[in-house]
Amino acid sequence: MIKKAGYRYNFINIIVLLITIILFLDKYIATEHLFDNIEFLQILILIFAVCMVHAIKAGRLYLVLYGSDISFLTYIKTYCKVTPVSVILPFKIGEFFRMYCYGRQLNNYLKGIVIIILDRFMDTIALITMILLIWAFNGWHITSFVYILLVFLLVIVSLYMIFPNVYSFWMKYLLSARATQHRLTALNILDKLNIIYKEITNVSKGRGAILYFMSLVAWIIEIGSVAILNGFTKEKQLDAEISEYLSSAISGNQSVELKRFIFVSILLLVIIYIAVKIVIMVSEKRKQK
Repeated sequence: MIKKAGYRYNFINIIVLLITIILFLDKYIATEHLFDNIEFLQILILIFAVCMVHAIKAGRLYLVLYGSDISFLTYIKTYCKVTPVSVILPFKIGEFFRMYCYGRQLNNYLKGIVIIILDRFMDTIALITMILLIWAFNGWHITSFVYILLVFLLVIVSLYMIFPNVYSFWMKYLLSARATQHRLTALNILDKLNIIYKEITNVSKGRGAILYFMSLVAWIIEIGSVAILNGFTKEKQLDAEISEYLSSAISGNQSVELKRFIFVSILLLVIIYIAVKIVIMVSEKRKQK
């Protein structure tokens, strides 16, 4: 049974990674145009920003996983494997792959789902914060999608806050009522929702503020790199450049600057993945001797 699960995990990994590679090559085949009219110093600044952003994001997720039975090297290897998939696959389908892989590593798929939802939630709140700050200081036009996203986040937070009272009320009502199949089904659903709520609480307890702060710093560095690189070329007004970058980050219609950031990110993550994989293999061989 364990072997079958292992084969299935490896098979899914191979299929997903192959699809990701094909899409990456198709999207970035003409990479020379991405780096037209860009100086060596600009590339170094971009590489530094990519390293800093991913170090913070990897640290943020590792903080969520703190206390879990997963080694640091295994975590880094998994992060470097799933992050390019999350970025390349359309419609955020890659997030399901992230949930699956972390759930497998933790031997707890519910926790895998919860940590990725929390990770995306914090990242989205930080992004919305950046957009609102730019709007407040520069009067940048906010798209309707941003308003929808903001309302959605507020609804999620509200539901989380009122859940204990709602759960308590319905549990008392259903337990005191006559037992029927519908009520048993409702109790089962409530129980599962309570398990999810407790998992979210356990994962985020005492870490929410620092996770948000780390997300905000990561976006500040990323947007800061856009501003610095804009200072070299001055092809566009700075506020227009940043607005376009943030809009493309939300909509998925990637600007040239975002494509550069993603391209360098994927190369960096692949290099780190290979290096960590080699270290793990060497370490395992030494243990066998």
